[in-house]
Amino acid sequence: MRHPIGMMLAGAAALGLAACTPADEAPVDAGDIEPPAVEAEEGVAEEPEMPEMPAEEAQAAAAAAAQAEAEAGVVYVGEDKKGAEVALPVGQTLRVELETIPTAGYTWQIVEKPEFLELTGENTRATNPALQEQPGFTGGNHYMSFDFQASVPGTGILRLSEGRAWESDEPASDTFEVTVTAAAAE
Repeated sequence: MRHPIGMMLAGAAALGLAACTPADEAPVDAGDIEPPAVEAEEGVAEEPEMPEMPAEEAQAAAAAAAQAEAEAGVVYVGEDKKGAEVALPVGQTLRVELETIPTAGYTWQIVEKPEFLELTGENTRATNPALQEQPGFTGGNHYMSFDFQASVPGTGILRLSEGRAWESDEPASDTFEVTVTAAAAE
């Protein structure tokens, strides 16, 4: 038997309304049901203790050690070199390291790169390792680094921009540019 669609919709609506209408009957008595007790496992603390915050001296020492490691064996370029000219021998690694907030979605992207520079690696590290590497710590600023190797002599502009990937229509929150010159190794 065929029913017009309007009749079927009206019937479904009536059933839906009936299901949502409060019943005239008395409420259901759940009785004296107690929720089950949950016991902690042996050897597991109920509330984890947060570690003590490192002293300022320890934070400064850890940051200095991390910075020295980041600068070791490379031509290092940080925020202080914005707009500068940088020279390096062919075959040497150029590391550009800039602060960002990746936990808020901000990252640095390469916008323009000279052909003689080959991207050989990307990395991030905490700006305050003594604090940020504590158990339970989340968020915080980080350094984002790009390693390039000069393959042949040349001069060109290396340009980066900082922003959120999902905000592609928005202007960059920051930009960074250096002029790089690679010379033949002596």
